[in-house]
Amino acid sequence: MSNRYFGKVVATTDRFTIVMNRGSEHGVNNGDKFLIVGIGPVIIDPDTQEELERLEIVRGKVSVFHVQEKISSARSCEFERSSDVKEIKKVTSRGGGVIGFLGPQDTVTESIKPGDEQLKELNGAQVGDLLLVL
Repeated sequence: MSNRYFGKVVATTDRFTIVMNRGSEHGVNNGDKFLIVGIGPVIIDPDTQEELERLEIVRGKVSVFHVQEKISSARSCEFERSSDVKEIKKVTSRGGGVIGFLGPQDTVTESIKPGDEQLKELNGAQVGDLLLVL
């Protein structure tokens, strides 16, 4: 493992949580954030045929929530939000005045209901993926 990477994913416990092979003896603390990357193919420059470097496939960002001596557990720290919903309410009421002068009145109320926010799943994180310190 190069100096670029801090550690590796050694287990996945669900779609949101990983265990890494770094803990308190490596300086990991609760709240530390990491980028999980899978290593893809070597990218080759089509003009020079030079091997540029391996593609890093981003799996997601995690935040440490439990630290042990040699391992730590981390959970996704990104959120997704569903689309906002625009609500329009139209209320018609009859006016009490002279016909033609005060006829039916419409009241229109518009509001926007924010979408629900939920924890974002890690994008296929797996054992062996690498961790970059954020």
